[in-house]
Amino acid sequence: MLNYKTTLTFYLISILLYLFMISISSAQFYNIENGVFLKSALPLDEPRHLCVDIPGHKDRVKVNGHMMVHSCKEGMWNLDERFEKSSINSNKLRMPYYDRCLAAKKAEEGSKIILRRCLDGKLTNWQMIEAKLRLLDHPHLCLTIGSEPSRLTRGGKRLPTRAKARSLSMRTCSDLSVERQLWTLADPLTSTKPLLPPKGN
Repeated sequence: MLNYKTTLTFYLISILLYLFMISISSAQFYNIENGVFLKSALPLDEPRHLCVDIPGHKDRVKVNGHMMVHSCKEGMWNLDERFEKSSINSNKLRMPYYDRCLAAKKAEEGSKIILRRCLDGKLTNWQMIEAKLRLLDHPHLCLTIGSEPSRLTRGGKRLPTRAKARSLSMRTCSDLSVERQLWTLADPLTSTKPLLPPKGN
């Protein structure tokens, strides 16, 4: 009986250690802390620039919702805006914290942008050409920020950060929309305080 209990205890401890090591290895492999912003190359109407973002915040993030652009979350929790920089080399735009990749819902004009498992079909495949993000198999379609003015988010209406947001969709790559179709993969600022908007914004 004693041997049975000892063996069972050893077995349970081994499982817990194994799970712990997996969690550490995963965090190191995904290198979450070093993720980058997928950021508008031009500021448009938001001096802090707009970054691709999952709706919601922290435990209220809507991973199955439609993606948008949001004031880049400098100096605050921002894992819902972090992408694995090297993933574009494999034609992916991967969000390591969620283990999901950016995808078009459909390969058509006006399609919404969502997150999918990275191996879920061709609509998760991208290529960056001259700062434009195009669907690999539909290169006439570009990741495009909405033409509407940026609006204050719910949190932006009550917090001093005054965060703004816009829609995000697939649109025909065009010189007429070029200012809303240019992107950069940018490191967050080394700031420990939220970046507030300039006075008057």
